[in-house]
Amino acid sequence: MSFFLEKLFNVTVHRRWGLGEKTFDPSGIRRILVVRTDNVGDVLCCTPAIRALRKAFSGSYLAAVVVKYSQDALAGNPDLDEIFMYERPRHRPDRSRMALLLEKLRLTQTLRNLGFDLAIGLRSSFSWSEAWLVYATGAPLRLGYAPEEGRPQKFGFFYNRRVTPVPDVHEVKRVLHLIQTLGVQPGEDHLAVSISREENETAESFLRERAIDRQKLIGFHLSSRVPANRWGLQNFAELAIRLIREDGKFVVLTWGPGDEGQAQEVRERVGRGIFLFPTSTFKKLGAIQQCCRAFVSPDGGAMHFSTAVGTPTVGLFGTTNPHHWAPWGNGHAALRKGKQVDLISVDEVYHALKIRMKS
Repeated sequence: MSFFLEKLFNVTVHRRWGLGEKTFDPSGIRRILVVRTDNVGDVLCCTPAIRALRKAFSGSYLAAVVVKYSQDALAGNPDLDEIFMYERPRHRPDRSRMALLLEKLRLTQTLRNLGFDLAIGLRSSFSWSEAWLVYATGAPLRLGYAPEEGRPQKFGFFYNRRVTPVPDVHEVKRVLHLIQTLGVQPGEDHLAVSISREENETAESFLRERAIDRQKLIGFHLSSRVPANRWGLQNFAELAIRLIREDGKFVVLTWGPGDEGQAQEVRERVGRGIFLFPTSTFKKLGAIQQCCRAFVSPDGGAMHFSTAVGTPTVGLFGTTNPHHWAPWGNGHAALRKGKQVDLISVDEVYHALKIRMKS
């Protein structure tokens, strides 16, 4: 069945019976595309692999496809020559699904016209929609993780160089393992993000105007799209009070869309010493995170952004497994007790912060 489906797609989409070979000749790779179409933290976990590809193919054109929501994870990345984006319906409920579909189809035509030699789906588990974008390029070599055992295999042919999934390692290592099958060896494996001078200046001005010593500044991020990963407002308030009154720290509070009221509530509970910093983009969030001595965040994009800008980070975990998604690199902490973040005590987070502040 999969054989005939593949031939049908080849003839219908690319107007030819066969599409590419599984053999790999590094000397023939001139144009490379990487695709990662999920959330900000997931995309950031791919930056070590992108860096390794740039080093291995220094003279090649290297581009990426992401959803527009996640663009801040790669915008300004010096390892990329170009970034392509499209929007998902769940990120743009104000636009018609048909209009978004047409834009995505135009993107696939653009990618096909660019004549990529190698296209890579960077997700650590098979996604048919991401694999489709890789297949639609018509690249002769298409790399990605195969569908896991027990999952439908019919679209596995979208990749013609399929890798068996690596089940029990961190996401960064899973992505690196994928490109290592090409003989690409990783070097520095830290996450990377680019923050502009303007964004940095906005954060610095915020601190100057309020006479905040950045060496005494601790950051909190309130929001998580996963309910089980949301630490209670009272917990944040108690932690802030302890840091401000016992340790003489300042606290800056950030949040995601729709949670401004919760941030205001935490500030009212705490009083002096806590400041609200609106972050309409992840780049603005990264700019203030760079100014913090340490940062506390539920698992998610804000947590990974904090590690990417080099701030010691305490990640709070509920349903997600920190073995796979902990803040990446040295000097960070991942806290988890059961599958509800609220099971983590204020004392535990406070002591994790104290260790980060001493390092």
